[in-house]
Amino acid sequence: MRQQACSRGFACHTGLVLDFGVGKGQDAISAIVKNVLEVDIRGDEAALRTAVQAALVSGLINSDQLMLINDLLELPQSSEQRAAFEAMDHKTRMQRMGELLVGILQKSALQRPQLLVVEDIHWASSDLLPYLALLTRAATGSRMVLMMTSRFDGDPLDKSWRASTHGSPLMTVDLGPLRPEESRLLAAGLMGSSNRLALECIARAEGNPLFLEQLLRNAAESEATNLPASIQSLVLARMDRLPQRDKAALQAASVIGKRFALYALRSLTGDRDFRCDELIASDLVRPDASAFVFAHALIQEGVYSSLLNARKRELHLRAADWFGEQEPLLRAEHLDRASDPAAALAYLVAAGAQAGKFRHESALRLADRGIELATEDAVHCPLLLLRGDLLREAGRSSDSIAAFQRSLTLAADEGQRVHAWMGIVAGHRVTSDIPAAMAALDEAQRIAEQQESAERRSRIHHVRGNLHFAMGDGAACRKEHESALQLARQAGNAECEAQALSGLGDAQYLLGRLATGLDYFLRCVALCERAGLAKVRIPNRCMVGHCLYYVNRMKESVVQIRLSLDEARSMGQAHSEIFALQSLGFLLAGRGDYEGAETAILGGIPLARAAGARRYLAMMLCTLAQVRLAGGAREEARAHLDEALALARQTGMAFAGPMILSVIAATEQAPDLARQALAQGEVVLREFGMAHCCLHFYRNAMDVSLQSRSWDDVLRYAARLEDYVSAEPLPWATLVIER
Repeated sequence: MRQQACSRGFACHTGLVLDFGVGKGQDAISAIVKNVLEVDIRGDEAALRTAVQAALVSGLINSDQLMLINDLLELPQSSEQRAAFEAMDHKTRMQRMGELLVGILQKSALQRPQLLVVEDIHWASSDLLPYLALLTRAATGSRMVLMMTSRFDGDPLDKSWRASTHGSPLMTVDLGPLRPEESRLLAAGLMGSSNRLALECIARAEGNPLFLEQLLRNAAESEATNLPASIQSLVLARMDRLPQRDKAALQAASVIGKRFALYALRSLTGDRDFRCDELIASDLVRPDASAFVFAHALIQEGVYSSLLNARKRELHLRAADWFGEQEPLLRAEHLDRASDPAAALAYLVAAGAQAGKFRHESALRLADRGIELATEDAVHCPLLLLRGDLLREAGRSSDSIAAFQRSLTLAADEGQRVHAWMGIVAGHRVTSDIPAAMAALDEAQRIAEQQESAERRSRIHHVRGNLHFAMGDGAACRKEHESALQLARQAGNAECEAQALSGLGDAQYLLGRLATGLDYFLRCVALCERAGLAKVRIPNRCMVGHCLYYVNRMKESVVQIRLSLDEARSMGQAHSEIFALQSLGFLLAGRGDYEGAETAILGGIPLARAAGARRYLAMMLCTLAQVRLAGGAREEARAHLDEALALARQTGMAFAGPMILSVIAATEQAPDLARQALAQGEVVLREFGMAHCCLHFYRNAMDVSLQSRSWDDVLRYAARLEDYVSAEPLPWATLVIER
């Protein structure tokens, strides 16, 4: 197929999926991209940088994609690129990497048709399969053909995967045994098909093309009349006829894996002048750019099986030593196959390196293998801690908590114990088990205070402040963040200081002191800009916008939120993008710009649904209902409100419940039903309500009461609002009350 494609002018790119021995930048996707960029799979940094620059100039990639392709090719990032890459959430990072890959290939296809071959996908990891689905979809409508090969056993292209290709045309060719006439055609290329020995080979192979090819080559090399009974015995027979130097090299190559570099092979054998000419002539291995591959995985497996266990261990140890710190993954795998006790620690290093590159699924696989091998607590505990962190990133909170709890029984020092307890806290925060989170935080704080680590204690106070915020205790929230700020400055940690300033802003917001909250949020954003803390800056800029609105600086408010939205989109912060869209729609509707509010909300609702952001979704639906109500679509508004209220009841009524109930009251035509909805909202507010919820509940309640001419209720709600902001009067509230 490749030969035919090349003869027709196609550019042909191949990526091999290996079960073992995958070096840096040698995975199937990286190999294909390097091939398109015309860089060797083992190209040095200078060659890769030159290729990336050429791709930028030609328009194959754009400047926003530089950090993505640098990560894919494992090139160093600038500090700004690194910060932006780290700020991106995992799902968005994967999505944009896929867009980069598809864009490069589709643009290349405009210049020349492309053939992509991905071999042996039965070994594909779960993080590779989405890319294969993307390539399948990209091939539709482009001058591109995608071929994938798989064994029957382990074929990963199930119904779920096929559904992810969105109905892209896909033809499956099941390669069964060759028919007799096909076997004779194959034999004719290597030996006369009418030759008696060739006929015996055809009969023995029973339609297996690899077996037949190897039988024919063996027959051509040997005068023996008996035919080997299996592919393995056949490979061994052919290998035994090689000169001793080539045989030893072939066995050493099988230890490296299906693909191997000549310089690695020379290092393992100690033969600095060795060349693969004889192995190529025998069609046991084939050139692959600057490296070599075994002609078939079964050949590599057959050669590897010929080694005595002691010799395997010796060669694997040599390989581990040769790859060393430059290739932590390969070092770990070779130590594992050598049954060396250092393998577990090597897997810890390799998993940490993968986690540092945000390759979480790969890191988790490596950590799990390390845990299987670990015999010492000093290695077992860090592996469990890393596993807990990775599981939390994957959204598996319960499994994450379990990993951290196991690590506590193995912890060798207080640092590990604090890490474990903080991991447990983070898991319970996600599951909304605040009492359990508080109990775990108490344990972490007890240890941190004994250690006198200012940074660690700052982070603990910050988390405790956030928990108090979730419980609606503004005074306790402020106290904890004040402690966090003092300790952050003592530690000289800008990130901790920014988080503490953000927390103090939240505390003031919770207490209804939005002008003071604005000051804290502004200081937080300014610090983030100086320190390059994009992930913290974006949502806090959004909070600046909220606070500006209530001090009647509404134009500035919208400017700040739009800036936050643009930053969230450019940096791939999906959660912050949802928050910004919800905020923008909410505040635009509040100032009567219903068209702008509708645009923002309709853009945010699908994102919130996809992300499972139910609190923000409830707020968006409530705002959309207000837009519809302003347009006279009362029934449609009520449908949105019913869904919003159901979501609020699931996630906690304090965030949006009273406000939703006040808008429901506005849809009610019967005054009694309207008063009933408002009464329910007041019950929730007496327990706990966010600032936006309190402010807008009272404003809406006054409007509803004005409509029903309930003058006493109007004045009562005005008095309640005035009382709520009495500690720090707000221009917005003053305007509403005077009206």
